[in-house]
Amino acid sequence: MDGVFYYDLACSLPLVHLKQWAMNYYIQYPATTVLFYPPLFAWVEALFFSVFGVSQNTAQLTVSAFLLATASGAYFLARRWVARVAALSTALLLIGTPTMALWGRQVMLEIPAFAFLMWSTYFFFRYLDSAKAGDLYWVVGFVLAATYTKQSTVFIAVVYLLTLSVVHRRTLFQRREVWRSAALFCVGIAPLALFTWFWGRLNVQQAMGGSWVENSRTTLSGWFYVARQWPRQVGWAVLALALVYAAGATLRKEWRLPRPAGFFFAAWVLTGYVFFTLIALKLERYTIFLIFPLVFFSVLAIVRVLPGKVAPFAAVVVAVSIFANTLFRDHVPHVSGYRTAAQYVCSIAPPNSVILFSGLRDGSFVFNIRALPQCKDLSVIRSDKLLLMVQGGRRMFGVKELGVSEDELNNLVGRYGVRYVVLEPSFWIDLQSMQMLVRALHRDQYQRLTTIPITGDRERDESHLEIYQNVGPVSQEKRLIRFDLPAFGIAVQGEVGQPK
Repeated sequence: MDGVFYYDLACSLPLVHLKQWAMNYYIQYPATTVLFYPPLFAWVEALFFSVFGVSQNTAQLTVSAFLLATASGAYFLARRWVARVAALSTALLLIGTPTMALWGRQVMLEIPAFAFLMWSTYFFFRYLDSAKAGDLYWVVGFVLAATYTKQSTVFIAVVYLLTLSVVHRRTLFQRREVWRSAALFCVGIAPLALFTWFWGRLNVQQAMGGSWVENSRTTLSGWFYVARQWPRQVGWAVLALALVYAAGATLRKEWRLPRPAGFFFAAWVLTGYVFFTLIALKLERYTIFLIFPLVFFSVLAIVRVLPGKVAPFAAVVVAVSIFANTLFRDHVPHVSGYRTAAQYVCSIAPPNSVILFSGLRDGSFVFNIRALPQCKDLSVIRSDKLLLMVQGGRRMFGVKELGVSEDELNNLVGRYGVRYVVLEPSFWIDLQSMQMLVRALHRDQYQRLTTIPITGDRERDESHLEIYQNVGPVSQEKRLIRFDLPAFGIAVQGEVGQPK
């Protein structure tokens, strides 16, 4: 939805009333997260939307383009130390690992950020070879691009600085391009720092931690968390080969990469390991940026162990086998039902209608409301915005019930012109407010129209969606609505269900 936001912004160009336009947009499509995520991927996605149209396929195509860029970066980087066939095996093996295959087929930020990170590393070694200032400036540019896609990639800047200090020692800070690159990086990162200062309090809280932390940085299990992800991320075969190379390079000099490269890859893994361990919120996909050294080491193990004529073909066989195994065994996770619900509502709702949605995957429903051509003028109100105060993820920060009664809910529905309700009955049903909503929809004011099953890799209690029509009176006057967004310390206010 962030990509759609920027696409619609470019089409509308509301230069005079940009702030109000953005608030009205959120009120109509309450699934945009432009104050939470850095903007670069969304900008690129908006360009793809402008060419291929707004759809899930276009969003996935954007990620696929970045996956191709990641693979090509891996090839050209590996080509610096191994022959073409082994470099091709490295690229194929990288995108064939389970974690890359998973997130390469999801619309998330990790793969786009990984692409920028890979190409920054390529130009970094070009700089070490050529000492040309232009190559170092490319490094800074790609690091900034990676950071403006996913903030956590900033750890690689420490790895570059450590490697430069090992290579150039005391002369490092006598180089003009180093000082210029440092200044360029500081200037480039300043807007993101200010963005985080003003609106990134949720990001900071997730990094710092709280009572919700499961793998605390102060525990032994927390420090083993990253390593525990590696078997699932790359598979036991790749991990075992990587360990073989690490042991062999420690014992045998002829196995080692040139000193700068060897130090760099070791620093990449160790620095990243510490960085992602210290971050309180831990998810498997966050540490995806550490797997390239493991993949490259596994190919180097094959190249070093086997005879020169056999090794390239063996590397290809391993890479193709793992890639094919991942392709055929690891299916693409999916959930269906939300697009069907959006299509049904759009087929019956009059122009500028307001839909109340209550369910786990509000982002999917809202995106489909925007993407379907017949839904252009519909607006969505999320039940959690009316009934609850939600700061971030419920597991981390909990929720506060606003104490809205059934009569008050009916008044809000009429005031905001809600004509249809899409309900997932099991959504947060342990809360009294959600129980009240379910009860209210079984009164005479609402008529159930249809039930749509939810299928795929869904949550255990996620089974179906129910669609209701509000047969009571709705306001035809100007409908002002206000939502507090405590995660960002702001409030949005505007009109709902009116022609924009």
